[in-house]
Amino acid sequence: MSTTVLIVYRSRYGYTARRARELADRIGPDTHLVDLKDRHRIDLSPYRTVLIGGSVYGGIIQREVTAFCRAHRRELLDRRVGLFLCCLYEGERAEAQMADSFPSWLLVHAFGRYHLGGELDMDRLGVLDRLLVRVVLGQREGRRVPGDAGLEALAAEAREETR
Repeated sequence: MSTTVLIVYRSRYGYTARRARELADRIGPDTHLVDLKDRHRIDLSPYRTVLIGGSVYGGIIQREVTAFCRAHRRELLDRRVGLFLCCLYEGERAEAQMADSFPSWLLVHAFGRYHLGGELDMDRLGVLDRLLVRVVLGQREGRRVPGDAGLEALAAEAREETR
């Protein structure tokens, strides 16, 4: 098993993908990115550290992230795992969404859980999504929640493994 880091993620509107790329840039050149939109079954044997993340939409993380965790349970328990979440909340509410987004066995196993902020760009939303956001969240304008501290902390923790 090498010390290369794998980042697997799923993004709906691009914010999580952007944060995953920023994370990979901060960790170093031996970091590989996989968008779960394109792949579900991934060979984890070359990786010692796996970072898993997604965004919250309608109160839950994308099903591709959940399916990945379920499909790779045994392998993930043999590796260092860090979890990250992009959402529009901070503090206790963000922690609650993290707890709701990942299986309990993985939450306990992970070396850390990190909030990487969130972004609601009304211009990127489709008509139905825009309506949902207005009705459910009461949002009429875009919103951004910073998460740079979480990004830096996760990158530092993952970099430790590559030295």
